[in-house]
Amino acid sequence: MTIEERLATLSKEVTQTFHKDFLFLISPNLIQHFPARGWTDEQIEEELKKRLGTPLVFEPWGTHMIAYQKDTEELLIAVIP
Repeated sequence: MTIEERLATLSKEVTQTFHKDFLFLISPNLIQHFPARGWTDEQIEEELKKRLGTPLVFEPWGTHMIAYQKDTEELLIAVIP
């Protein structure tokens, strides 16, 4: 499943919970969120590097930004509202 396909499967109930004070991690079997209230872009990037690894790719997705590790077999996506 591609990143675009995985994101397209998210329910409206999930996408409605996206909020700028949280980061969301989406794996094949689990969706998690954690607080990032008041974090700078640099703090967000460092936390995502810890959780996703490097190098990270950042791309727009609708009104949000997504991050993922390129060329990895594990599909783990971060959504940054």
